[in-house]
Amino acid sequence: TREKVKEYFYLQYSNGKLHKESEILDFLSPILRREIKEHNTEDIRRKVPLLRVGDHSDFAMDVSCVIESTMVFENETIFREKTTGDEMYFIHSGVVEIVVSTPSNERATYLAIGDGCYFGDVSLLLGIQRTASVESKTQCM
Repeated sequence: TREKVKEYFYLQYSNGKLHKESEILDFLSPILRREIKEHNTEDIRRKVPLLRVGDHSDFAMDVSCVIESTMVFENETIFREKTTGDEMYFIHSGVVEIVVSTPSNERATYLAIGDGCYFGDVSLLLGIQRTASVESKTQCM
């Protein structure tokens, strides 16, 4: 765990990034803040079909403005089955496995997904408990 924390801070604060983006954005006008968020999420919007600008451009832009970057290390549990879910995830890069419990209480990998996919939507949209666990197989953003 100590190595993961060190790696996180190294990645978070390398390349001259020595500030909290959210604190800086709070000082900007709402229009400029939105433009910056749209720019910062341009790459993920290109990768995720649900977020591609087109017929649903307002939806795509609204969702992209509330996306927050999260880094997950290899072999980390992102969330567990049968827990309350109040967020969903879009994979910019990396691979995760969707893991379900079998009737005999064993764990089985249902599916592996990667770049441009999303998960956690069922619990969020239907207001039900998580229907599966999700674990990273690689470092993910």
